[in-house]
Amino acid sequence: MKQLVLVPLFISLLAGCQHSPDTAQSAPTAAAAPGTAPGPVQPTSSAATPDSVAARPQLLALTSNALQLVSQPTGSTREIPFGMPQDELVGIVSKVLQTEPKSVGINSECGAGPLKMASWSNGLTLVLQEKKAGAAREWQFVGWYAGVASGATPKPTTMAGVGIGSTRAELEGAYVVKVAKSTLGQEFCTTSGLYGILDGPGKEAVITSLWSGTSCNFR
Repeated sequence: MKQLVLVPLFISLLAGCQHSPDTAQSAPTAAAAPGTAPGPVQPTSSAATPDSVAARPQLLALTSNALQLVSQPTGSTREIPFGMPQDELVGIVSKVLQTEPKSVGINSECGAGPLKMASWSNGLTLVLQEKKAGAAREWQFVGWYAGVASGATPKPTTMAGVGIGSTRAELEGAYVVKVAKSTLGQEFCTTSGLYGILDGPGKEAVITSLWSGTSCNFR
């Protein structure tokens, strides 16, 4: 089922990247509705639930080892953490994106073991892994991947506005980044755990892939 491999497997991208807060992420700019000025983000400690998603318009933002829901127009955030069960996770993301995933399938050939991937036309793929939950087992959120969009829906970005199509200059202006050439191309990582690929070495090179958490890269 190689056609389901939407996320390249990457166990260790760059040895120089340690998981610590990025400078830009310590004071992110909130996503705002069109025509309004962005304000500072006021994070909440509670995780997102389907009911909270339905309560007010929200945007979806990429972040290290999680996703974030950004409320409009306040800019307050709720985290969608790794470990969330599949049904709850897909339900939340589908409500925010106002569409169901275009495909859901399992890749059994990943180095991390079988991974289930739910993909949307805006280029976002959620990565799930089967884990023990009490006496049973369930598919849980363990990673995400952003690639080229196949539809007209808005592309997901980080709170700093970095996503597919952002330049290396924009990436380095928002995060502490290390870049190294590998068999996959110009790979980068941030100190907080964002990983990706640029289409070249220069400052105008653009991001073609972006991910965090467990992934499925083939070298």
